[in-house]
Amino acid sequence: MAQSFRLPLPAANPDKIRFPDRCICCGAPRQADSTLVVSRVVQRKQRQEPVILRYAVPHCDKCHRGTKAVFLAGLVPFLAGFILLGGAAFVLAAFYASAIGLDLNNMPGSANSLVVGAAAGMIVGLVGAFLFEGAARLLLLPAFGQALWQAPMLMIQFIQDADYVAGLRGKLDSEAKHLLLTFNNDDVAAEFAGLNGATAVSTP
Repeated sequence: MAQSFRLPLPAANPDKIRFPDRCICCGAPRQADSTLVVSRVVQRKQRQEPVILRYAVPHCDKCHRGTKAVFLAGLVPFLAGFILLGGAAFVLAAFYASAIGLDLNNMPGSANSLVVGAAAGMIVGLVGAFLFEGAARLLLLPAFGQALWQAPMLMIQFIQDADYVAGLRGKLDSEAKHLLLTFNNDDVAAEFAGLNGATAVSTP
């Protein structure tokens, strides 16, 4: 069962937070570090500021390689779906919009058909990216097993402004005042709680 911790910033900044000195995912001896990147754009003093934090997360070699492999297993089909289906939708929608005369009353320097095509391409591209990644996950599940099953889909990570490495998910709250970390390994989560004086919280 996953355990989550809600840690206040700046107490949970990368230079202050402590992870157990073993693999966050499987508990094996530490052999490498993976990078967990959490970010959020917040409104401060009447202007938007990006908040980006990078955490070195301990992994064994197997889980470190698995993090990269799982990321690529999702990214490649995601991009393929977005480019192929989104590109096709852009061309078809722009051509159809032009064919029915949407460009006849254009203002100088504008092209209504391209605007329609871009909107259609974006929507269809995102749907295609989601479907391609989902299909790829089903096909690759026997090869990657639990590591792929536990990793959130890229679309969900983008919507939630979250990041994932093997065994750990991280995100900032809407005001970037707290860091939410979710561990898949209960033993590692308990050790993390002891190192940082943290208490597990329930998440929706």
